[in-house]
Amino acid sequence: MARFDRKVERQKKEFDFYHKEKTKKSKMTEFKENFSFRWIKINLRTVIYIVLDFLAVSLAFIPLLMKYYDAKTAFILGHGVLTSLLVVLTFYFINKEEKPPLSALFIRYCFMALLLGATSLIAVFLV
Repeated sequence: MARFDRKVERQKKEFDFYHKEKTKKSKMTEFKENFSFRWIKINLRTVIYIVLDFLAVSLAFIPLLMKYYDAKTAFILGHGVLTSLLVVLTFYFINKEEKPPLSALFIRYCFMALLLGATSLIAVFLV
C-alpha cells in the first residue's frame, strides 16, 4: 500500500490515479506556528507532565549544577536550558497525531528556553 493521499476517478472501465498535492509551508510560517504556545495542549495530564519536568530539574539537575556554578546561575541555566528541553521532548512524545520535524522542535526549544530563562532571570532578581 502506498503511503500517500490519492483519489480515484472512475470513468467507465479505466481508473485514473492522481496524487493530492501537499501544501508546503514556508520557513516563516513554520517559525510563526512553533514560536508560540499553540503547540501546547493544556489539560490535566499535560499540566502534570510539566510539573514533573519542573520538579525533575529542580530536585535533580539544579543541585548538580550548583557544584559548578553559583545558585542563581544554576537556577537560570537549569530552568532555561534543561526544563525547556524536557518540556519540548515531553510534548513531542505525548503528541500521537503528528510528529513535528526536527526544525520545529528546535524552534519550540528556542521559544521555551527564552521564555523560561527570562522568567527565571526575573525570579532571581526579585528574590
